[in-house]
Amino acid sequence: MDLAEIRKKARRDKAEGRTAFSPAPEPSGRDSGPRAPETASPPSPSPTPTPAETKVLARWREEYDTTFDERLEQLFAFTGEFDFASEENYQQGLTGSTHEEAEDLCQWLTFSLGTEEYALDIRQIKEIIKPRQVTEIPRVPDFILGVISLRGVIVPVFDLSRRLRLGNAELTTSSRIVVCRAGERSAGLLVDRISQVIRIPIRSIEPPPVVLSGLDRELVAGVGRHQSRMLIQLYLPNVLNPELV
Repeated sequence: MDLAEIRKKARRDKAEGRTAFSPAPEPSGRDSGPRAPETASPPSPSPTPTPAETKVLARWREEYDTTFDERLEQLFAFTGEFDFASEENYQQGLTGSTHEEAEDLCQWLTFSLGTEEYALDIRQIKEIIKPRQVTEIPRVPDFILGVISLRGVIVPVFDLSRRLRLGNAELTTSSRIVVCRAGERSAGLLVDRISQVIRIPIRSIEPPPVVLSGLDRELVAGVGRHQSRMLIQLYLPNVLNPELV
């Protein structure tokens, strides 16, 4: 019996004045067979219920004396005090991360210069290209190798090792030019090789060490640690400023 038939039966019982707890009528018909005569017995006097029994009986009637159809309506109308998890909450439950934790992380592009690892904020990176022929320009600092045309835009190329006073860079198959931008200045930084993109909690970034002074301190934004490695984050606006030597 499906739900529609259950509802029809409940409405029929309600129209006939029977509740869900009323006894079913005795079967009747021609094939029911003869029935033995019933002997009437004198009715037994009903005991008078006590006040406590009257209160229990009234409470029972108030709670249970409803039709079956009404009980179905109450069942399907139930909403409860819970809700299904949204997709966002489900993903947070799988990853164990929240918006607050995501906002507390910064992304760095890490790269190598010799044996040291450096990093730049990923938001400052425009693209990474392979080294190409540069056009030299006169009367510029020695760390500026020249300029290249990148989709019609002239971009200066810095030897980042020489810019940081670490010697001259050597071109290899792993060398790359990191095209970046800070404010109104854009430039390509020649690095030995690209490492990876990492995420570091902002609160774990330390200021430049006090042992640094002068130009070295002005070119460093902070120091972070990732998997027991110390990474030096460069302060790009000063790195791209050719007047700061």
